[in-house]
Amino acid sequence: MTAEQRYVVLTPVRNERPHLEATLASVVGQTVPPALWLVLDDGSSDGSAELVERYRERHPWIRLVSLPDRGFDLVGQGVAELMNRGLRLIADEPGAYLAKLDGDVEVPERYFEELLAAHEADPSLAICSGHPFAFEKGRRLLERHGDFFPSGTARLYRRRYLDEIGGFVNSVGWDTVDILKMRMRGYRTRVLHDLQYHHRRRMGTRNGYIDGMLRDGRNAYLTGYGPFFFLCRALFNARYRPYLLRTACMLWGFASVWMKRTPRIVTREEREFHLRLQRRRMRFEPIDGP
Repeated sequence: MTAEQRYVVLTPVRNERPHLEATLASVVGQTVPPALWLVLDDGSSDGSAELVERYRERHPWIRLVSLPDRGFDLVGQGVAELMNRGLRLIADEPGAYLAKLDGDVEVPERYFEELLAAHEADPSLAICSGHPFAFEKGRRLLERHGDFFPSGTARLYRRRYLDEIGGFVNSVGWDTVDILKMRMRGYRTRVLHDLQYHHRRRMGTRNGYIDGMLRDGRNAYLTGYGPFFFLCRALFNARYRPYLLRTACMLWGFASVWMKRTPRIVTREEREFHLRLQRRRMRFEPIDGP
């Protein structure tokens, strides 16, 4: 492995036993394996940690960090906290790239090889991912991702750019905020749509569909969405199951935090940038630059 190809993977895990073995097997089978894979177990009680230990015995570049059970599943914010803990643990580990990989995805064998190639071909590229798909009632469904919004489930970061923005914001919506921070600095973010991978649990369904759709609305407010753009987005989502229920949940999630005047997690400058980005999208301008 060359210095340019060297990368570290961070995987936050909490009770992922039904999916985790597929994730472990797919990373072990990579054409360009990571130099280090740090699995951060957030108090699992379903045997996830024991499964990682079995793989670690055969693959010494896998390392398990077991944390005490916090007693509840802190979706979003808990992931960011674990990732920042991981960044501190690997601070002295060499490598130009860092991957964030969930414990419920299955990536093809050339996944990281192709992400690394994309980064090496474009020095301005800060974050990239493939395009996830999921199965629902036997149907293969591509999750919806714009060209500039890499999936938070299986991303590759250029580490020096991630260091430049100070790591991850400790909140839900962290995977939107880091895109804003990168693009504000003139760096690019990209989805490789032809590089598809299996998200074994559809996005936003960890605690059920309703919770995920409400969280979608809350996150939009917190990350600085404009009300009109978000209304358009919520109405557009009525095309997808569960149709109007999805739209209603998204709108209520947004309104619930707006009525409480909950502080946003973006700065004024980041929100203004986000609003400009949304205006470009509404004019159907390509988002292929910062």
